[in-house]
Amino acid sequence: MSCGDSSAPASLINNGPSLAAQLDTLDAALGSPQLKSLGSLALPLLNIGVTVYTMDSTMLGRTVEWDPIHRNLEFTLRPGVPSNAIRLMLYKNDATGLPAVPKQEVGYAYLVPLNSHTGGRPDSVSLEITVFNNATPSPAGVATIMAWRLPSDVPCGQCARFSASAGPVSIGNRTIHLDVPYHIPVGGDGQFAATSWGGGFSFSHTGTLPGPSSTAATATLGFRFGNDSIVAVSGPLHPKSGRLVGESNVTINGAPLATVTRTADSTTATGASGRPVAGTDLRVLDGLFSVPADMTYYIEWPVFVIFYCGC
Repeated sequence: MSCGDSSAPASLINNGPSLAAQLDTLDAALGSPQLKSLGSLALPLLNIGVTVYTMDSTMLGRTVEWDPIHRNLEFTLRPGVPSNAIRLMLYKNDATGLPAVPKQEVGYAYLVPLNSHTGGRPDSVSLEITVFNNATPSPAGVATIMAWRLPSDVPCGQCARFSASAGPVSIGNRTIHLDVPYHIPVGGDGQFAATSWGGGFSFSHTGTLPGPSSTAATATLGFRFGNDSIVAVSGPLHPKSGRLVGESNVTINGAPLATVTRTADSTTATGASGRPVAGTDLRVLDGLFSVPADMTYYIEWPVFVIFYCGC
């Protein structure tokens, strides 16, 4: 084989390195260690009775920390919490997707409710979640999530909206903004639809989260890049080792491009021709799976659990 052999497959995606860099930025913001911990601790929070509707004077001003012996969360008397907030400590996760042993704190989140216990009306319930890292000498903001209930005359079981910003991240110092209306039909799955932007790049995202009769999530991403329209549509996704795994089918300008498969520890892709995908193309396809899955699991999931509490 000569150095000039042209038998190598052509790139699947125009300007792949540039698109890969864009997706890397999004993934760094949406899949930070702090947001991964927030997603992993959503159900443990629910298990100790913490939702936007139950946060009252017995919880506010207190810290919630991980108990590595019993593998659950507990309220502690750790000082330094604002009187109107719950402080949730965040941790580096292990291979199970829960805090590693020994515990390693990566930051914390303040949960600030407006509910019947704190002066809000039933039709004006809201929750602010602010996430910080543990940088020294002073922690830096990682994300802000603001969720609020829509008027009760909207015809669905639970209608709400949240806005979120994640970042800035070291790649380009970019902050990603999300605007996510969602509704949860009685007995059905949570249905999310986001419009998102940041640093000159915008995309749409839709997803579902499992209601009482389901166990799987879905996550779809769509955007234009240059002259191309790129869409990634997932099949059923399930949590494993702290991330959503499964398959996603990617199209470009309406034509099949590749199928991406993500497991607990790897991502592979097969092009429409049946050939394995590698190099920059695989990096792009990995990002097309990771970005919507991260948004679903690390941001929408904790909002779904803590704000809705019907899962």
